[in-house]
Amino acid sequence: MQFHSIWLYAALFGAIIFPLMRLRGYYAIRPFIKTIMAVMLAAYCFITPNTPLYIMALGFILSALGDFFIDIPDDKGFTPGLFAFFAAHVAFIVHLWPIMISLADFTSTNYIICAAVIISSLAYYLWTRPSLDKDLVIPTALYTIVIGMMGVTAFNTTAISPLVPLGAFLFMASDVVLSIEKFKHKFWAAKEINWVLYAGGQFLLAIGTVASVGGIST
Repeated sequence: MQFHSIWLYAALFGAIIFPLMRLRGYYAIRPFIKTIMAVMLAAYCFITPNTPLYIMALGFILSALGDFFIDIPDDKGFTPGLFAFFAAHVAFIVHLWPIMISLADFTSTNYIICAAVIISSLAYYLWTRPSLDKDLVIPTALYTIVIGMMGVTAFNTTAISPLVPLGAFLFMASDVVLSIEKFKHKFWAAKEINWVLYAGGQFLLAIGTVASVGGIST
């Protein structure tokens, strides 16, 4: 086993152990357990064999912080968790922006992708807005903007690995599931679906970005 791969296996352990531990209900150490996956993915990006991905690593650390706050009961950590994930998406955008297809090279397909992301993000925000508490209206709007920007940069990337846009898509889908469950309708297995999408998106983003700088092949 390559040393670099150990971090992926550790992240996989975190991704599996958290939903299993959640079955036991809440206890003080659980938010820390939830951070294992993202912290290990940060290490995976930081210690990549070729070019250390410092900004991606920072994004995963901020995601871990968001995981910690979101898991605090009674929504006490929801707002700081939202801002942590906002900052994580900013970090991902900073990494992805320089490797996005130049606007001068955009094709009609690229413009359609951008329009689809923008329209769907706006429509989804307007749909959820009536259900938001007043103090969440602006933070949620800002979050919607930044995750839409992350989608635009990831879906129009020049990165060689297709895992990058796929990971971004799963990440965005996990946010949709989370917000529906929290603000609109409770539904069966929402938390489990959210975690599978979120963890899958994080893994694919990490592996895809590392692969795109020659760290591994996909």
